[in-house]
Amino acid sequence: MRRIKYKDEEYLVHTRSGMRLLDALVEQGIPITCDCDGKSHTTEQCLVQWPKDTAHLLTEPTPFEEQQLGERLAKGSRLACQALFK
Repeated sequence: MRRIKYKDEEYLVHTRSGMRLLDALVEQGIPITCDCDGKSHTTEQCLVQWPKDTAHLLTEPTPFEEQQLGERLAKGSRLACQALFK
């Protein structure tokens, strides 16, 4: 299980290799919204804070995340629609 922060709430999430973070949250009944298609503009509704000490458990940020989040990536921000578990 992994601890993440979404909208100022902390959750413990069960993970599986190859699964999107968004899908893991939805599967576990965590109320998360994602209104983008992962390729165009986003309201960042699925923005989560991922602990930096466990960043190695997720795939590298996608070009879309790099464009959308910029420097926030270094602070642990990720888009749940883009991040996959390794």
